[in-house]
Amino acid sequence: MPSTAKLALDIETVDGAIPDGESFDAADSTHVELFCVCVGFQSEPGAAVDHEVFFRRGWGPAAELDVLERTIDWLETRPSKTLLTYNGDAFDLPHLRGRARIAAESLGDRADLVHRVERVVDGFDSVDLFPDARDAYEAVHGEWPSFEDACRACDVGVTRTELEVFDVHGVVDFPAHRPTADAMKPHFIGSDVPVVGEIYLDLLEAGATETKTFRELRAMLEHYSITDVVPLFELADRRPFEDAITAAP
Repeated sequence: MPSTAKLALDIETVDGAIPDGESFDAADSTHVELFCVCVGFQSEPGAAVDHEVFFRRGWGPAAELDVLERTIDWLETRPSKTLLTYNGDAFDLPHLRGRARIAAESLGDRADLVHRVERVVDGFDSVDLFPDARDAYEAVHGEWPSFEDACRACDVGVTRTELEVFDVHGVVDFPAHRPTADAMKPHFIGSDVPVVGEIYLDLLEAGATETKTFRELRAMLEHYSITDVVPLFELADRRPFEDAITAAP
């Protein structure tokens, strides 16, 4: 097994069914559902990154488990035990385990997949880049970094998903669901995923997959997902972050 080979992963979620009286908790796997998973593989530093985005193919637990199965199939065929994430130890990996269990229990089937997800995820050497990036960035800037912040501070290129590139105007009212400070940003951001993801899945369920609207939404979501994974490999190579961030202009 090549010692320099690395895998990377990032999940995107839509909101789950939140019980009355409970506030949304991003760490609670009953409050979110998997929408898509982006995975990447790099055989050695500087090599091209092989990547894939696995989208959910409908509502319901069976579609969610299908995303998990395709993700695990992909990961198992790449020769690496190192898995890169950004805040994955707190978010992505717990939700992969949690949503596998919850979806399987809801469906009343696929306990085998639950065990497989746990075995594969727990078998990786998890390298969560967020804690080290947070500490180094906060020491310089006095705040915690988003993934994009950390990449730019370490001179790692990140391509934004510009809204004007995709013909979704009139389909999604971006300012309406965003925090006030982010309302008019011209690019796709994390808080857009739950809303746009639901629109995407509703169109899919309605059989509208051949429409321009559906294709544009998918292209936008795919671009955003990939830009959260491919730069992880270069960011990992910038460690120690204390040197990379303090040296940044």
